Amino acid sequence: ATDIDEYLVGANNCDDTNAEYLNSEQLLVTSASNRFTNIDGAVEQGMTWRQIFGEGIWFLPPHLDPAEADEEMRTLMEACIPALGRYCLLLRKCPSCSSEPHRNIVYQRLTAFPAYQEGISTATTMDVPELFMNKWREPNNVMHVDYELYTSVSDALSKTNEWQKADYNTNSDNYGFPRNSGPTSHIGNNWNSYKWGGATAENHGFYVEVPGDATSV
Repeated sequence: ATDIDEYLVGANNCDDTNAEYLNSEQLLVTSASNRFTNIDGAVEQGMTWRQIFGEGIWFLPPHLDPAEADEEMRTLMEACIPALGRYCLLLRKCPSCSSEPHRNIVYQRLTAFPAYQEGISTATTMDVPELFMNKWREPNNVMHVDYELYTSVSDALSKTNEWQKADYNTNSDNYGFPRNSGPTSHIGNNWNSYKWGGATAENHGFYVEVPGDATSV
């Protein structure tokens, strides 16, 4: 072997090698991974989904303008209300999460979102994308009051097997969804953070169901 061999990828392999590099830099090439399938625009658990943001192999940043990102997410989640009387489901898929229940979490919003204000949630305001990405907090986001969590769409639609243990940030730390929440007990290191690393949710995507395929409850 010569020094140049490590730079030669072989005939017809340039696309795969470029894709591997771009994915390693979180510049996603969707077709590069055969380990996980991005469900953006696809049918999953009986519904079609639209990705709004993600990290790792499903890297997708929100709008650069936080106000526009918040408006888009609210609009997408509110789109089911006219026909179905409920918010559209929000799904986080996380194949890298160490906890099995955390690899597929469904968030059902129950109450209206408060007014927008960029950054950390307060008693009267909320930045919805930031809540999920980096600042999972309790104000206007109380389990069994403002939302429910489930491990499947079928559970969410039948309102069964709701998660029972909620956990939140109590300061300005950058722990995102769902902090250490779990189905029956607190489970750590499955939160996502778009500002910190260290947990096992480094590969995940957030998706909102497409209203035309939504189901009433």
